[in-house]
Amino acid sequence: MNKWLVFALLAVFSIGASAQDVRYYKLSSTRIGGTTNKNVSGGQFITFVSDICFESSSKGVGVGHGTLTRNNNYSNAQYTTYQGSSYWGKNTSFKFNSDKSVLNVVLDNGDIYVYKRATPPAGATTCSLIRKPSSSGSTGGTYVPQPVYPAQQYPQQQYPQQQQNQQQQTPTRQQPSQPTRTQCIYCNGSGKIIKDDAFTLGLGDKKYCNECSKTVFASHYHATCPYCYGKGYK
Repeated sequence: MNKWLVFALLAVFSIGASAQDVRYYKLSSTRIGGTTNKNVSGGQFITFVSDICFESSSKGVGVGHGTLTRNNNYSNAQYTTYQGSSYWGKNTSFKFNSDKSVLNVVLDNGDIYVYKRATPPAGATTCSLIRKPSSSGSTGGTYVPQPVYPAQQYPQQQYPQQQQNQQQQTPTRQQPSQPTRTQCIYCNGSGKIIKDDAFTLGLGDKKYCNECSKTVFASHYHATCPYCYGKGYK
């Protein structure tokens, strides 16, 4: 029985290893803050294993950025979406077209990095973008900062001597402190964030956005901020 189990495990590992697919994607253009830039360089090796992909070396060894898993709710016959951790942070979307020849790296703030499949440059053995290890030994990076909440104010603990001194003083009635509001760092107090859910591949029709006062892609829109729920503050 144990012998058959060993054979089964070896078969699974063999299939998993043979199913590994390593591809190189060259950076073609970026759209950051609504501005398109084609004067770019660099490239990433992406390894595909079943429904998972990750940034890797040319040999398929991960570079420590984590993995992204296929999201069937945002995938169809035209493109495939993977979501998870990458060089750009913990909440990244990798959107590929049907034959995976074009990759859009889509961030929560609407920025898009467009990559196209290409032959790796001579001597390229790993990704051009790799996060530097932090002082703790873990991989640091450009993760989206988490909102800073104001610390809750609790009454200071009093020891017996302090309580006795306070009882000797004339008691005064204190007004309850008002909660402190902090402006949301994601929407800058507007209650809305810029979104672009379309798979544009860096192209697409244009329109004029009255809120931004500039020309943007047709798929651009403003959504309620998910961090402050549209209030503009925490």
